[in-house]
Amino acid sequence: MKITSLSEYKGDTWEIVLDSGQKIFVNELVVSDCRLFEGKEISTSDLSAITSADLVRKAKKRALYLLGERAYCRGELFSKLAKTYNAQIAEEAVSYVEELGYIDDEDYAGKLAEYLIKVKKHGVYRAKQEMLHKGLSRELCENALAEYTEEELDEELTELIGKKYSDKITDFDGRRKTVAALVRRGYSYSAVKRCIAACLEDFDDEEFYENE
Repeated sequence: MKITSLSEYKGDTWEIVLDSGQKIFVNELVVSDCRLFEGKEISTSDLSAITSADLVRKAKKRALYLLGERAYCRGELFSKLAKTYNAQIAEEAVSYVEELGYIDDEDYAGKLAEYLIKVKKHGVYRAKQEMLHKGLSRELCENALAEYTEEELDEELTELIGKKYSDKITDFDGRRKTVAALVRRGYSYSAVKRCIAACLEDFDDEEFYENE
């Protein structure tokens, strides 16, 4: 097949017209990189390479835009791009921004763990699940969360109880509901009961400890 027309279309987009009448729109950089010109003979594989190059360029641009909005880990960015582009193109775009230094999963894991533990007040279990859901590796999640000692985690939990549940833990039924809510939040049963006890003066309810 032959390129019968090659012209600027709009902005940095160029229009390619083939002798079959087919029209293709690509970025000017693709025109330059692929050395396209009117009258050039191209094969089916050449055409595929041209369209693929334009998609890769768009995916890279999209990746940079997304990272300009907020931080992403590698897996999360790949999943985001894969909704629009095929896996190979999404991988090329992610590798591109990674080489530029815009993705650092270890740093991202540390900051996300801090946000989930200290701001969202999640327990380690729920924090880990949310980190895994973002696309971080299990190892990175565990390493980041291992930075928090039991004492530090208890401080966060005690603060949460004091702010949100102080009026609910003064009676037995309220304490039961609070325990259930905090366990759902990702805290261990033992940590919850330990911190509730620390929030109460003269805490002495044997029934509360029966199922410990």
